[in-house]
Amino acid sequence: MNLLTLIATAILLVSAPQFQKLSFERLPELQTPRGVGQPVLLGDEVTVFGGHTTGYKPVETAEYYRDGAWHSIPMTYPHDGGAITLLPDGRVFLAGGNAEPFGIGQSWGAEIYDPVTHSFAPIGIMDRKRSLLCAAALPDGRVLIAGNWYGPDGIEAYMPGGGFTALAPLEPGLCYPYILRSTEDDVIVFSSMDSKGEPAGPYVHRLGGEPCHVPLLEEWEPIFNYASSDDEHIIADYTYLLLANRRGGSGTAILRVSGGEFSVLDLEEPIPAEGPSGDPVFWAVGPQVDRAGRLAWIQGCDVQGRIYFARIDYNATLDGGKASVKLYYAEAPEGFPYGKALLLPGGRFFLAGGVCQVPGESVIVNDNFNVLSSVYLFQTEEQQKAAVPLWAIITVALLLCAAIVLIVIRLGRKKDAPEVPEPSAEQAKKLDADLMAELSHLIEEKELFLRKDLRVADVAKELATNRTYMSILVNNLTGSGFSDLINGYRIRYAQQLMLEHPEMVHGDVAIASGFASRTAFLRTFKAKTGLSPTEWKESLK
Repeated sequence: MNLLTLIATAILLVSAPQFQKLSFERLPELQTPRGVGQPVLLGDEVTVFGGHTTGYKPVETAEYYRDGAWHSIPMTYPHDGGAITLLPDGRVFLAGGNAEPFGIGQSWGAEIYDPVTHSFAPIGIMDRKRSLLCAAALPDGRVLIAGNWYGPDGIEAYMPGGGFTALAPLEPGLCYPYILRSTEDDVIVFSSMDSKGEPAGPYVHRLGGEPCHVPLLEEWEPIFNYASSDDEHIIADYTYLLLANRRGGSGTAILRVSGGEFSVLDLEEPIPAEGPSGDPVFWAVGPQVDRAGRLAWIQGCDVQGRIYFARIDYNATLDGGKASVKLYYAEAPEGFPYGKALLLPGGRFFLAGGVCQVPGESVIVNDNFNVLSSVYLFQTEEQQKAAVPLWAIITVALLLCAAIVLIVIRLGRKKDAPEVPEPSAEQAKKLDADLMAELSHLIEEKELFLRKDLRVADVAKELATNRTYMSILVNNLTGSGFSDLINGYRIRYAQQLMLEHPEMVHGDVAIASGFASRTAFLRTFKAKTGLSPTEWKESLK
């Protein structure tokens, strides 16, 4: 080997993507083998809904993992190819799916799962029967539904206590569409595939208007949106990260959708097309977003059964920088099943069940008749060394439970102890007002409204309360939602900026004031003041 060859080899080694090998452990197997189940983290329990089992038959149960074992719960309806989304109160909405084995037909039924009681409750039937559909929960309690497979499609809404109502047609129909809030009162709907398996094209439907053409989607095609809800992709109000592949060519990108506008997220290095062994990587799941860490994770696989994860650190992009990418992979002699691995706190992933790869294929081809019950927990070497053993966690949990029971028994014996009176209506009102004052002080003192990714859960954590109570409090005392409250601060800040720096263009004012985009700023300013920023400045002369 000559000197030039050695230099070229060294350059290739240095420039090649660096993958870190993941550690993993086998956990107890599912009670029922299932493929394409829908995993969700509810509190400290991983719950897997629906999917299909051996022979490509729909599964009529869900399973949750607790105390080192799986527990099965009968569902009201099977949801193989159905929609799933988290509701604001912590429950889970499920609807539709294949009516028969082999992925045939559509179904009508919808239900809600309560993780506290581990029970399902039917809520009626949709406006039309559907399969390969998606759903998205709105802050006002409604759930939007869209998507179908070889059947008529349209956007409909479920309202608690009011049933299902058709809102708008979708023509052509869409398969597993993305349903994303683009403004406070509008939603965009789009997909990579129509309801007959053809490319959907570069078009986006709007609940509040006509479909529009998005030039960027001529080059980039969002991945198949299976078993996910908009909450997984959101990084800030009306701002999402999506995984996309280049149409008609090689290449993977992260798309940023903000206020209905599409762009490509700037990365320090491209997402690799090959793994460390040279096999092509098929990136097909995600991003799943860790908003607290400002990280987004995507998942891939190869025909040898390896699993891959890429961690996208998008924090720098919020200030105009580039996102860094860190790569991981794992391999096992038996290979891993193909399925969605659920992101857990700390960058761990939980893979429960999945389908097998069809042997001999050079690309990923799911064998839906051959599904598995195996369960894996993936974590980095550093995390494994720092992690607390599972037996220790269970021991502590049991000790805590025992302590709680003992406290309850002792409290019950104190018959003569005076009861603490419930606060009066006036006292409760004052407590709410005091908390609202704390909220206002916190937002103003720390200028939290300048954070583009600020969410009600972040503020609730600062005030040691929960997001549901915080949302209700803001609604009751201000007559509007949390986003509206924060946007009010942003508009006032923007007005001050424009007065002090009249030379600033609207795009710079928008970013400096905490808005995700110029469009979101202009739309919100008009809604709040009745004027455009230019008209508002003119009115002051």
